[in-house]
Amino acid sequence: QLFNRYATYNGSSPYQTPGIMSLIPHLEMHYGTFIPKGGMHRISMSLFELAKDQGICFHFNEKVDEIVLEDGKAKGITTSKTNYSADMVVSNMDIYPTYKRLLPGLKPPTKTLQQERSSSALIFYWGIKGTFKDLDLHNIFFSDDYEGEFKSIFKDKTLSDDPTVYVNITGKDVPGDAPPGCENWFVMINAPGDYGQDWTTLKNKARSLILEKLSACLQRAIEPLIVTEHVLDPVGIQENTSSYRGALYGAASNSRFAAFLRHPNFTRQVQNLYFCGGSVHPGGGIPLCLLSAKIVGDLVLDMNSNQEYA
Repeated sequence: QLFNRYATYNGSSPYQTPGIMSLIPHLEMHYGTFIPKGGMHRISMSLFELAKDQGICFHFNEKVDEIVLEDGKAKGITTSKTNYSADMVVSNMDIYPTYKRLLPGLKPPTKTLQQERSSSALIFYWGIKGTFKDLDLHNIFFSDDYEGEFKSIFKDKTLSDDPTVYVNITGKDVPGDAPPGCENWFVMINAPGDYGQDWTTLKNKARSLILEKLSACLQRAIEPLIVTEHVLDPVGIQENTSSYRGALYGAASNSRFAAFLRHPNFTRQVQNLYFCGGSVHPGGGIPLCLLSAKIVGDLVLDMNSNQEYA
């Protein structure tokens, strides 16, 4: 059951995903895992600072409305405030809304966009008054019906009645992440994407099931210890990130060839237009998202080199 869990690292079912995913536990156990100083957000901020040092200009709070195309080439973007001309355009938005919203005049790759989406998540951010010596940085409380849990998520598009609960407490490794005598709990269960479900009812039910399971396992009532709470569901994930249906990893890897059917980092329909991020090649998850960006960076450098010597 522990090894089956690694399929969820890219939002897939261990009962459907190909065996290549078994490499993930090998990498984790052989090379170990690491935590960035300052948390995962520090990776983004470090890249941001590096980009600024390289002279890159950022425009925040400016929604992109469309990628401008002329004569089969990307020529810039239109935003809520103005137009920008560009020699090339890179979209790190989910590939589905990139086509549907930013490229309305371009024929979309229908089969690619209709691929099964990965799982999403229901997350409770709890500030806990008290400490638990039995808990560590990563904690997993498994379902007694693991196969049934994934059937609920991918086939029935609902939450399991006995969900596997993941609890992450960064304060265990970084004491400053929580006040003295308290802990910061990131409590997550796997969830289907948003297909119009009644998320209010599902969230309330899941919260009760999670509290019941954690209280029983830890032999301590958890709900009275919650002093702050924030909830993030698939609807919120889609609204915050534009990830279609709130999928965490773009397309699922629930078939033998799924990894090869992801949208590439470019399109043959338009020159000077590139795509990166978790919904395109090579896949979802932070390491692959960073690799996707590197691939696009190399493509752009190659294109510039070819133009210089043309």
